[in-house]
Amino acid sequence: MKRKISLILFVVMLFSGCTVQNEEKESIKEETGVSAVWIFYNELNMINEGGGNESLFRDKVSKMFDDCVSWGINTVFLQVRPCADSFYNSSIFPWSYYLTGEQGKAVNYDPLKISIEEAHKRKLTLHAWINPFRIAFSDDISKLSDNHPAMKWIQKKKADVVFVNGGIYFSPASLEAQKLVIDGVREIIRNYDVDGIHIDDYFYPSVDAKVDSEFYKKYTESGGELSLDDWRLNMISAFVSQLYSAVKAENEECIFSVSPAGNINNNYNEQYADVKLWCSQTGYADWIIPQIYYGFENDILPFDTALKKWSEIHTNGDIKMIYGVAAYKVNDSDSEWTAGKGIIDKQLKQIKDIGAYGVAFFSYSSLADEKRSAEFKNLSTVLA
Repeated sequence: MKRKISLILFVVMLFSGCTVQNEEKESIKEETGVSAVWIFYNELNMINEGGGNESLFRDKVSKMFDDCVSWGINTVFLQVRPCADSFYNSSIFPWSYYLTGEQGKAVNYDPLKISIEEAHKRKLTLHAWINPFRIAFSDDISKLSDNHPAMKWIQKKKADVVFVNGGIYFSPASLEAQKLVIDGVREIIRNYDVDGIHIDDYFYPSVDAKVDSEFYKKYTESGGELSLDDWRLNMISAFVSQLYSAVKAENEECIFSVSPAGNINNNYNEQYADVKLWCSQTGYADWIIPQIYYGFENDILPFDTALKKWSEIHTNGDIKMIYGVAAYKVNDSDSEWTAGKGIIDKQLKQIKDIGAYGVAFFSYSSLADEKRSAEFKNLSTVLA
């Protein structure tokens, strides 16, 4: 109980207006800061329940959302499309493996619909989180459902799908694949009362030339002069811009957010994500949520250094900066992350000091884990 009380006090003090007590659900905009949590696919897993039923799933998310309210959370990023499969009724993507243990096997309820109902009952805003290009963690195509949209391209050995690093991905350079992802987002907004669309930091799965060699060859043969790196940066930025435009065309009030990697250089060199462009110009995102998942003793990029670099990026007047915090590293990393040492307190103080719009915790199960609770019990004193 101490931990829950302190989390409430912490969030109230950290961002003025961060409240879930309003009588009507409000979009989190100008007046209100964000205190968010990511809930990822494995935390929604219903495999052990054989897919479950509406009552079981409703009970599951209700418990999660009750916890969020008690902690002072006002925003949930719910992963609804982890591997080009869905936690909702889709005409484009098959039912998720993480519901039944078999991709494409239907359940007799709609997880996203239920989640939205239960979130909004509690005055929580819910953002549908998708992984844009990942198809599978394994390269075993027998685990894909027959109606998976990637199967037709795999069978025809088209370059739209690539096998790399032991997994399967849509090629980020494939305009057909980009259209599929964007159409899937339109489908979500048209059919569900989501408050936002959120994408994570998985753009290019590899720097290997084979990921997009056919597309780049066509580009250069048609007279294109950009280097491979610059061309990839342009391709991803164009995709993000189109995704943003599609979201706003369906619902101007729907928030579009991107959560890039915390290392700015890695965004450019590995993901081909031009994060400085997205921050500085309109038409790419409403919120940028860098994953500052480092300790202060990190040899390569200490937390305070990463935070400073992000805070110094020029932003346009509309973009909101929210910072991702690695709650999952408590007790699972080196000694500075030992529960009770206060690393989370220190990080949140620094985030507050730079005038951030909010904070996001990865992930729900880490905040709910009693073995980590000693690290969160002092949050009420963060701004004392």
